[in-house]
Amino acid sequence: MRKSTCAFGRRVLTLLLVSLPSLAGAQAQSQPSHTAAGLQIEEIVVTVSKRSESLQDVLGSVSALSGEMLAKNNVQDFRSLSELLPGMVVQGEEPGREQVAIRGITRTRDGPSPVAFHVNDMFIELRGEPYYDLQAVEVVRGPSGTAYGRNATAGAINAKWRQPEVEWGAGGGFRYSSLSVKELRAYVNVPVLGEGDDRLLARLAAFSRDQDGTLDNLLVDDASDPGNFEDSFVRLYLTSYLFDSVQVGLRAIRYELNSQASRIVFSPSEKARRSGQLEGLGAQPLPNDLTQVRSTAHERYGTFADEFTRIDGDITWSLENVPVLGAVDVVLVGGELRRKFKSVFDLDGTEAAIVDGQSVHPSDVRRSGELRLVSSNDSGLDWLLGVFDYRKVDDWYQDITASQYFTPSLVGLPGALDLAPIPITAQVEVRGVEIIDDSQAVFLNVNADLSRFFALPHIELSAGIRRNRDEFSNNTESSVQSINMPGLGPTPVIQQYNIDQFAEFTETTGEIGARWFYADHAMAYVKIARGYKPGLAQRLETLDEGVIQNPVDPEFLDAIELGWKASFLNQSLQTNMALFFYDYKDLQVSQITVGGVVTENAAQATIRGFELDFRWIPTANWSFQGGFAWTDATYDSYCGNDPARMESAPEPGCDEDNPFDFSGDTLPAAPEFSASLLASYRFDLGAWGSLTPSLQTSWTDELDRRGLGNDEDRIESHSNSSVRVAWESVEGQVTVTAFVENIEDNSDLFFNAAPVPLGADRPNILTLGGNLPPRVAGLSMELMF
Repeated sequence: MRKSTCAFGRRVLTLLLVSLPSLAGAQAQSQPSHTAAGLQIEEIVVTVSKRSESLQDVLGSVSALSGEMLAKNNVQDFRSLSELLPGMVVQGEEPGREQVAIRGITRTRDGPSPVAFHVNDMFIELRGEPYYDLQAVEVVRGPSGTAYGRNATAGAINAKWRQPEVEWGAGGGFRYSSLSVKELRAYVNVPVLGEGDDRLLARLAAFSRDQDGTLDNLLVDDASDPGNFEDSFVRLYLTSYLFDSVQVGLRAIRYELNSQASRIVFSPSEKARRSGQLEGLGAQPLPNDLTQVRSTAHERYGTFADEFTRIDGDITWSLENVPVLGAVDVVLVGGELRRKFKSVFDLDGTEAAIVDGQSVHPSDVRRSGELRLVSSNDSGLDWLLGVFDYRKVDDWYQDITASQYFTPSLVGLPGALDLAPIPITAQVEVRGVEIIDDSQAVFLNVNADLSRFFALPHIELSAGIRRNRDEFSNNTESSVQSINMPGLGPTPVIQQYNIDQFAEFTETTGEIGARWFYADHAMAYVKIARGYKPGLAQRLETLDEGVIQNPVDPEFLDAIELGWKASFLNQSLQTNMALFFYDYKDLQVSQITVGGVVTENAAQATIRGFELDFRWIPTANWSFQGGFAWTDATYDSYCGNDPARMESAPEPGCDEDNPFDFSGDTLPAAPEFSASLLASYRFDLGAWGSLTPSLQTSWTDELDRRGLGNDEDRIESHSNSSVRVAWESVEGQVTVTAFVENIEDNSDLFFNAAPVPLGADRPNILTLGGNLPPRVAGLSMELMF
């Protein structure tokens, strides 16, 4: 256990202590609004359609979680977010390779994500910083071919910072718990030109965290366990309303993450631990406890580090009486992210270098921009026209050390020379890689209220189209693979130089739909949409063929969704339901080999399901929120390979290269049933404030890690619960919360599986990653000034 907090955290603590004496003017916690009829849930406004719209009016299935709810339930990342959203599964959060599945659609390990990640409406392609001081997180389920285009086959997630306000304010807090979690956070809100003057507003937020990982490395002390990390950020948000017609926002953030060991360590499965294969390659036996490993990768390659600086902003210019167009808002959103990171990994979880390595990215620059023209007329005809541009230039290099059993036939020699396999070590060195990802799109959406033009009920028709162009280039200076045989030293097997790859995709996506507002607080809709995820310019390295081109086609998803949104009991109960059917074609799947991650196209799959979420506030004290999801996601036809199994003969309809018939098998990260519930009750203590106990629980059905019908990939059904008791002062200035999280202690459940090649025609062993956190208990305090 580490005993010190990082220097940045001490600075945040100093800021908090200096601010403690001033408690005047704190804002009380918001409560449900009241009407003459009683309690009602406040309206939630979202921007998932690239325009401001009530959540209950959006054409499609959308969840919006307020910053207050996220903070109360310690939601700081995708995994904790998924505990509140049935149908969403997180398999891993390796920075830059976040694996988020929505409705059974997940990413391949090295391919593009099917979920479009945004911060403040800016597309950044990765999760970004931990959640703190947010306005909301919006989650779109289902393909969003018009608003988001590529990378939105499964949906989109947008985290929105809390905007500066016209009054002075400050706050912060700390959190301490088992798992050695030490967290400090603070914000300051400044009306630069005086309270009530919105011509220049500023909000500064800072965050620092020190946390242990979830695995125990038996070879080091606790301070160097896998996954231990310290991270921090400081950010600034400026807004200006210099003119009634112009709004400007400017944001900047600096984020740093450092680890004292390998952040990415996989744990051998139970079968792998018992097989004896690891010991044959030089590893010592491992205990049966899956949370215990023996890793020395950090001694060979160093430690994990990640840092980025992002500057982005937005301008909204409201124009009136534009010829022909009428009232129009011109919206420009964009920015740049500059990132450096070093990933050190140990995929076998042993002290032997069976699959260890590093991937170093000294320069990763991403620029994203979007210009939109949005009508703001009251004519019953709304439209949105936009253009989008994105460019990523990622320079990196990679080193991998891999041990496996060797026979001469592995390098193309006659099989007659194969005698007893011997252990060898392979070295892979890839240098001078530059990956360029260019994407442009133009899109149009039109919405017409038929009741404004004809004597019809309140029915609105919507149509959207987007033209996408995606271009990928992968240029590599050199790729060398060597084998080190006992007594012979390193011998180069593959030496390739100046490798150039290129892929270009031009596709059209879109949607059509109708909404029927049949009552004041009820709406039914139907939506037909197409989602698209581009293919890859992929390099594949094999010992017998060297470096070969292995193109990957785009995947497509055609969706039909029926939905119903309604409020009952004087708007104290709010429900959303969706029934969907997906035709999923050319879906991308991947596997790990010695030469890297190989991605290929499966045939097609069918996904259908039903979702229900609700929020109910029966009294001023009780609050309930929850959801349920049923998902049936199976391959229609798919012959492929599972390197963790061997077949003597291909199954009917398949061939030697793809011997397994996965037709009818469940897709990865697609539990059939899942549910969540968040319940709380507020006790009014009069002059002593209030006391609010709450329960958060979720349940996930059995799921498959890789979607290859292998029993070793099954994760049993499980629940995950947390309880909290929060005391709040009368004015809402002080909140103290005691909590126990992850009560069931599912730390032995791993959501990732990676096949480790053993060579000599032996089946690969599986190693596991992305396990759930253990049970933790602790205390947090929040102050508002």
